[in-house]
Amino acid sequence: MPKDIIVHTSLNSRSRPAESLSILVLQTDREIPLHTFRNADDMLTIPNHEEGCNDPNNCKCPMFYNNNSIAYQQVKAMFNQGGTLASSLIRRVKVAGIDGGALPAAGADAEELGKARKALIDAIEEFRAEVDDDWYVLITDRTDANSITALSELAYKSEPTLAQLNTGEPDNRKLYFCQAPKAEVFVNATSSELALDPKFGRSAGMVAADSERPGGEQTAAAYIGNVGPFYPESVTWKFKRPDGIELPDLSRTQREELECNNWNYLASEYGNEYMKNGTMFDGEFIDNVLGADWITQDMRNRLYQVFMQNPNIDYTDEGFALVSAAVVETLNQAVVHKIIARDPESGAGVFTVVTPTRDEATDDQARNRELPPIYWDAQFAGAVHSAKTNGVLHATLPN
Repeated sequence: MPKDIIVHTSLNSRSRPAESLSILVLQTDREIPLHTFRNADDMLTIPNHEEGCNDPNNCKCPMFYNNNSIAYQQVKAMFNQGGTLASSLIRRVKVAGIDGGALPAAGADAEELGKARKALIDAIEEFRAEVDDDWYVLITDRTDANSITALSELAYKSEPTLAQLNTGEPDNRKLYFCQAPKAEVFVNATSSELALDPKFGRSAGMVAADSERPGGEQTAAAYIGNVGPFYPESVTWKFKRPDGIELPDLSRTQREELECNNWNYLASEYGNEYMKNGTMFDGEFIDNVLGADWITQDMRNRLYQVFMQNPNIDYTDEGFALVSAAVVETLNQAVVHKIIARDPESGAGVFTVVTPTRDEATDDQARNRELPPIYWDAQFAGAVHSAKTNGVLHATLPN
């Protein structure tokens, strides 16, 4: 028999873990086990144990990475962004290596290029299936047009369509950040050889300055390290100045060509250096894509929690409203993160949510215990990317 008075106190003071970009740095010239690094120089202390090594703790096997390794240079560039406007720095990345096959020779025909793309993608898909697929942003050591095209296609296909989701396709969407030196982007004097398919809206490309430093410029990694710490807060990727990169020597015609093809590059206007224009290859802004992906992931997680934390959700208007509340919670949080716009008068988020009623459910939906779709609509917060002023300066103010 229970006592007449029962008091139970639960403690729920733990804060939610801070959200951050899940980044994978992938070297493609050889297989290297997956590690998570919080310090770039830690990459230089992990030995690659050769077969027959009897003392892993004191062995003298070759290093996985050295000072000239592209992966090491990328992580270092990502971490060394003290000039970021964010209140924190990226301090956690996954790093691994795969055997992505050899780069095609100069002048390779379409068949050879296709084989090279397939070898690279097959190696990445094997890595995803057998090692790790719990990452969001991909950056590799590949800078050639053929590899960039293949990896952009991979990122594009990682976001399933609604029809694919309805057939059970998993949603493990990825973003791909790449770079190419000016010399590879402009094989000819002015015409860009890397005008990618506009559908590649999950890939962002950066033009790196031609550099003689080992590994060259790590523009893409520095860009991620400079703006990535804001996540999940939505900020424009334009007007940011990553540390440790140089201005590429671009003519006016080349700059115009890059903007037409939605390549990002470090520009200088009136002595002010910053990245232009913060876009994906399809012209969509990077912050919009990050924001939409965040909403998708957060809303999915909240909806799972609703079903898992309630013993039963009645097939009634009240039950439908309980599920719909999770959608509203995500959209409200998206307003906090400046992904969704806020009404200037009321301060409320500019979004609408249409919760279905029990009467709107079909017999098949009720029989299958399926909630009719919850429709919502929201306005991106956006950012100002340009400004014009026009005025008259008087020696004295006119009456």
